[in-house]
Amino acid sequence: MKLFDICQKANINCPEHLQELEIAGITSNSDRVGKDFLFVCLEGTKKDGHHYIDKAILNGACAVVIEKEIFQSDKTLLVHNTRAALAIMMNVFCGEPTKKLRFIGITGTNGKTSISVMIKNILDTLHTPCEIIGTLNCSSFSQNNDISHPNFTTPDPEELYPMLQRISAAKIEWVVMETSSHALKLRKLEPITFEIGIFTNLTEDHLDFHLTMEDYFKSKLCLFDKCKLGIINIDDEYGKKIENFAPCKIKTCSINQNADYSVKNVQNLYEMGTKYTLKSKEEIDISCYVPGQFSIMNTMQASACALELNIDKNIIKQSFEAFRGVKGRLERVGLFESRGVAVFIDYAHTPDALSQLLATVNSFKGEGQRVVLLFGCGGDREKEKRKIMGRIATDNADFVIITSDNPRSENPNEIINDILSGIYDKQNFLVIPDRTKAIECAIANARRGDIVLLAGKGHENYEINAYGKFPFDEREILQRIYKNYEREE
Repeated sequence: MKLFDICQKANINCPEHLQELEIAGITSNSDRVGKDFLFVCLEGTKKDGHHYIDKAILNGACAVVIEKEIFQSDKTLLVHNTRAALAIMMNVFCGEPTKKLRFIGITGTNGKTSISVMIKNILDTLHTPCEIIGTLNCSSFSQNNDISHPNFTTPDPEELYPMLQRISAAKIEWVVMETSSHALKLRKLEPITFEIGIFTNLTEDHLDFHLTMEDYFKSKLCLFDKCKLGIINIDDEYGKKIENFAPCKIKTCSINQNADYSVKNVQNLYEMGTKYTLKSKEEIDISCYVPGQFSIMNTMQASACALELNIDKNIIKQSFEAFRGVKGRLERVGLFESRGVAVFIDYAHTPDALSQLLATVNSFKGEGQRVVLLFGCGGDREKEKRKIMGRIATDNADFVIITSDNPRSENPNEIINDILSGIYDKQNFLVIPDRTKAIECAIANARRGDIVLLAGKGHENYEINAYGKFPFDEREILQRIYKNYEREE
């Protein structure tokens, strides 16, 4: 594709002497540059792509996109923001798949994955072709499903737009996308217009990147600059702010107050889920077999999205009656139930998510049952939440095993000490840094009737430490423990 054609569609000024260049590929990584590539300079927190221009040209780049005038040369195109330019140019280079697809975007700290899977389930029930792009990396059009691939909720442009090209070529109509605050702030989604944007909630997370909650919120708010319609949880204080600031049309959801979508006749079915009546222009009886108060809001927002797309309420009802949950979100592992022990795997890795998880499980535990929680905190992430999670854990679980969870470059024992700093007067915990041994201990010492929660990793099948990224699947560990018990018997 000629550089002139890319620039024209991307609304970027292309110097006359570069217009006839035939572009073979686009990348922001100088190591991936090949012959006749376009190299886009991105400034990161640790490295600045502008300092790799010479290397990129040596590797075969025929033109370079920059945002700093000091680096101008006869091979450069100057733009205001290279991150936005990369997304737009990748989309053009891939045949502008964003114009052929319809998008639903979901943003917030918790609930994105569950809602995206629920919406896909509704569209599947309607036999409408749909793909998900998000935390579970469940798009079958991704070419990077191995554990060595970076675990980004929203892929970088160099993966995202070729993926959208493949989805479009397969005649798929809808893409349900988790839109992370990183992706929004770094303008990865620049050329995408969303039919509907959904806001779930906002609690403390990713402050290592955003530094302040205000910046975190503003990044989430960017989604609604790109939406035709926003569906907002106004039970969350930040949701109320979005209602005031968003430029698009807004529909509100609430469990506790008047809204465009609200609930009545809520029935807590404990570990079997919840039932309620969704109130809007018409009423729908929703039965969801995923327990917890958060499931009410998740199903409400997924249903609201479907209704705003004019999907028949009976399709929505039928979809939820068949829905059995999301991998790693209060996922029940039935291996030890013959021993009277219920085991759940959950992704809860923020204070709010951990608090909600424990509140949900405490709501359905029976008399004499114990809630045994195993959890840790990630390394190279905001430290302040560690002591908060330590306090939440020991205040709301009967027994806690504190362990590792992706320590990355940090010493796992130092992370655990940060967690312990929030535990003042409790003695209901044990420290086992090795997560495999911690899981073995939790199962070995579980009493009949116990509910064992493995929190933090959820769907993840890897562990990241100072030496790299390695296979680590809690389901496989539980299977091995179960088989050892079988042999002993």
